[in-house]
Order: sequence, then C-alpha cells, then structure tokens
Amino acid sequence: MGRALAPSSNLPRSLASTVTIVPGLEPIAALHKGELPQKDNLCGAFWGALVLRAAGVTDVDGEPVDQDLVALHAGTTLPEGDPETFVPRGAVPRNDYRLELPLAAESEASGTSASALARAIEWLSAGKLTVVPVAGPWSGEQILELVETVAEAAPEATVLANIDTGPLWGSHPDPAVVIAHLSGAVVAPPPPDWSAGHFFNLLGTIRGPGGSLVLVRDSYASLGWGGHHLQPPGAVAAALERADGREGGILCVCLAAEHEGVRSRLAGSYKLRHWGNGTPDPEAR
Repeated sequence: MGRALAPSSNLPRSLASTVTIVPGLEPIAALHKGELPQKDNLCGAFWGALVLRAAGVTDVDGEPVDQDLVALHAGTTLPEGDPETFVPRGAVPRNDYRLELPLAAESEASGTSASALARAIEWLSAGKLTVVPVAGPWSGEQILELVETVAEAAPEATVLANIDTGPLWGSHPDPAVVIAHLSGAVVAPPPPDWSAGHFFNLLGTIRGPGGSLVLVRDSYASLGWGGHHLQPPGAVAAALERADGREGGILCVCLAAEHEGVRSRLAGSYKLRHWGNGTPDPEAR
C-alpha cells in the first residue's frame, strides 16, 4: 500500500501532515531523470516509454523502446509552427526525433489521443501492462482519493493525468505560499507556466491540517524542482475538467495482474472510460 509518512514529532501539531507516495516509483524516477526533457509534443509518448522500460520492455521487434516508437504506435501527430511555442517558459525545444512522425492536418488536432496511447502501451508490452482509463468526476477530494487508492491497490502503477495546464499553479511557488495553503489559508499562487494539453504523472499526495497538495512529476526539468512540483488538488481537478471544449482524464498504468484490483476499487466512484482530448484516435478514424 502507499507509504504514509507520519508527521515529525518536532513539528507543531498544527503543521502536521500526512504524505502518501505511490510505492513503485523508484524505477520510473531513475529513467525520468535520464530522459528529460520530453521531445516536442511527445508528452504522452514520453510517459509511455518510461512505463514500458520500467516494466522491463526495452525493445520491440528489434526497435528500442523510446518516445519515438511509442509515438509512432500511438498515432501521434506533430503541429507546424515555431518550436518555442511548444514548450513551457524556461524550457528549450527538443526535436531530435529518431523516427519520422506525421504532421497533423490541423495544428489544433495534433498530439496524442489518450485512448491510442493506452492501446500502444498495452500492445508494446505484449500484455504485461494494462491501462485503466478514468474520465471523472473531478473534484479536489476525488483526485486525492484516486491517487491514494491506486497507491494501495497497485504498488507498481503509474498514474498519468491528461490535462490542460492553464488552471495549474506555477511550478515555483514561494515556500511560504505552500505552507500557508497546507495550513488552510487563502493564498495567491504564482500564475501557470504555460497553457497547453499535456500529460504528467501524479505520484503522491500531501494532506495538511487545512489544505492538501498533489505531488507531480513532469516531463520538463525547468518545471518545479527537476521536473517535480506541487499542485492543489482543486487545480488538478480544474485542469482535468478543461475549459476548451475537450475532455481530460487519467490513465492508471498497472501490471496486468493488478488490473482487476484497480478497476474494482475505482468503479464505484469514477467513470472508467476513455475520453476525447481533441486529438483523433487513429483507430477510430
């Protein structure tokens, strides 16, 4: 089950917090550090490659498992335009693609379909990995409970959120803002680093005496601390709801043996289906 870190006895009782971490994060952590940053517009494929390699899938039919291979199998399409507009503030574009990926007919439909990414992960893993899609409902408490439930039900799982980054906090908040939020105060957070459709990893939760935060692992080292930042669960919920006519959702990537346990634990509280993030699924076409 998830590791719950007890509050330090040296802290005032009013500042005591509980931290839950998805246990199987160590293999992903090492791979994540070495893979940063993602290639431009391959956020979904970035995470697909990491979960596959963490599960021991390093090549498929003689091809190395990397962002490009996952993108190719997921039908990812690239937009046309200035690469500087594809990355968050402070990040450097990266377009050293190993494989030729197609351009989208319309730039706004570029990217990776969440359902196609899930299918690519399952196929490339030869059934070793299974994906449970979650399409809501979204609230701050629902986000916390989902991460904590998966941490307990599937120790090797990776929780991938497909979001619009616009509603998020900026990834470098003043520590005083973080402490005040956890204590229950109303704070003025930093503005978001960028606004785009994106995939990132929800790796844990912090429940404070008056507020909570979600631990996020991202695909750009410039975001937060080496690609790790903190987000209020309400902001993550808003990022999943989206306000651009598209849907957001979560992919729970787990070992096939853990699939039924995760699905049964989530079925009573969440809609377990795929969603439309604005990028067409090639199989649906």
